[in-house]
Amino acid sequence: MRLIFLLVLGFSAAQAQDTLSLARAISIGLKNNFDVQIEQQNIDIASNNNTWGQAGMLPTISLISNTNNSIVQRKPANPFAVAGRNISSSVPGQLDVQFILFDGFLVRFNKQRLDELERLSQGNAAFVMETAVQAIILGYYQSLLEKERLKVFEITQTLSKERYNYVKLRKQLGGAISFDVLQEQNNYLTDSANVLRQQIVYKNALRSLNLLLSEEVTKPFQLVDSLVHETEQYRYEDLRQKMVSSNTNLQNQFINQELLRNATQIQQSNMSPSLILNMGAQGSLDKLNAKFRPSESGTITKSTVGYLNDDLSQPVIASAFAPEYKTVSGNSYGGYANLSLRFTIFQGGQIRRGIENARIQEKIGALTTNQLKLSLENDLLVNYDNYNLRQQLVTISQTKLKAAELNLELANERYKNGALSAIDLRIVQENYRNAAVENFVAIYSSIESRVALIRLTGGLVDKRLVRP
Repeated sequence: MRLIFLLVLGFSAAQAQDTLSLARAISIGLKNNFDVQIEQQNIDIASNNNTWGQAGMLPTISLISNTNNSIVQRKPANPFAVAGRNISSSVPGQLDVQFILFDGFLVRFNKQRLDELERLSQGNAAFVMETAVQAIILGYYQSLLEKERLKVFEITQTLSKERYNYVKLRKQLGGAISFDVLQEQNNYLTDSANVLRQQIVYKNALRSLNLLLSEEVTKPFQLVDSLVHETEQYRYEDLRQKMVSSNTNLQNQFINQELLRNATQIQQSNMSPSLILNMGAQGSLDKLNAKFRPSESGTITKSTVGYLNDDLSQPVIASAFAPEYKTVSGNSYGGYANLSLRFTIFQGGQIRRGIENARIQEKIGALTTNQLKLSLENDLLVNYDNYNLRQQLVTISQTKLKAAELNLELANERYKNGALSAIDLRIVQENYRNAAVENFVAIYSSIESRVALIRLTGGLVDKRLVRP
């Protein structure tokens, strides 16, 4: 069955639960993998942060309000102040809007940084998914390898059992001796022990696969795919170009390089002036409880304090009143709009040092990128050579297996005809077993190299499906 290296999502839940294909194994593993789930949450955080408001483009709007209350007993020197007990209460309020008109393109640089951080979180998720998918693929085929190895041991066990029964029958007919029977019995018991040991190995491989899928280790699965060899030719230059353009590690390093370049731009923006618009409205509700002159309906005492030009017909009358406590309400409101310009002329050289350090970090990032490229090229070349070598080994092992199968068939016929001894037949049988196991190991090794090549070239996980 064709290898599946793309991320498999939305696999049909109606499929029987006791069968497990490679596609379904990848689907289950990615759904249950805890590291993948954590990276998906990190993507959500980065996506939530990637807004113009987070970058600082939108204005800051604040509503400010508080209460001021006081009790003061006054005996003022100011004749216009209110004497006595003054109880005042006010509720001032302010709606303030602050808008950054220019800050050396800092907002744009911040938005670029948020874009790159979101891309980096997706790249990290893709790397984790690649690791999980590669482990699941190899775990699945490791289980198939142990399954095929078990089948080979069972075949040799069956052959030994048939030969053991055959020798016992010959002994009963007088054509064999006890030595022959004991020898075949020993061979049969040896092959039976090999089967028992391989059964445990196969069970452990299935348990390890369940662990990779984050399923219960004892959950039974029936593997439905087969361990078959697929021949596909690769050109190194094509693989190298794909690696440079699609390798997840390298792409993440490119993003880190962009973040370092963005950090330099942010530091450089500190040398530019900032223009800020601040506007808003403010108001207040006020109350004052104190001694005030009574209203016209209040008690007012009038008395004559003298006469104009001593004329009794022109008295001078003075009004007197007793002050009384009452509460007077008031309010105030208004608006404002201000522009402020800030330009840092000197700060102890901190800004220039920050810019220079950021540029040095850029150079370090470039060196790290070149180092990673060289390391990946080495890994690609090693895996490319291993893949070609293992392809040839598969061809050789298949040829050896065909010869071993034919030799075993001929040896059985010669043994029954008495032209071949039991010892020689046993050697032929063991050669067949070794050739069969070697063939499946070679196929698994070829698949392992192919998976490594596909991961190095960024084809193991479809990046478009990283987002849930």
